[in-house]
Amino acid sequence: MQRKQVSARMVKSIGWEDGTLEVEYISGLIHQYHDVSEDEFIRASIGSIDKKIRLIGKSHPFTKTSD
Repeated sequence: MQRKQVSARMVKSIGWEDGTLEVEYISGLIHQYHDVSEDEFIRASIGSIDKKIRLIGKSHPFTKTSD
């Protein structure tokens, strides 16, 4: 999945494909959040990215993955 770099304290890059939001954290961890709509991804891509990713994490299942 292609991710784009973002300017955030905790998140390095994010990408979305077929309902999966992939988040690369500054620490190097990569999480894939499932059942995320494209609209949620767009909203998470602007503004307070760290906060929006935390909210998605509370409402969507995720798996840890490696690049």
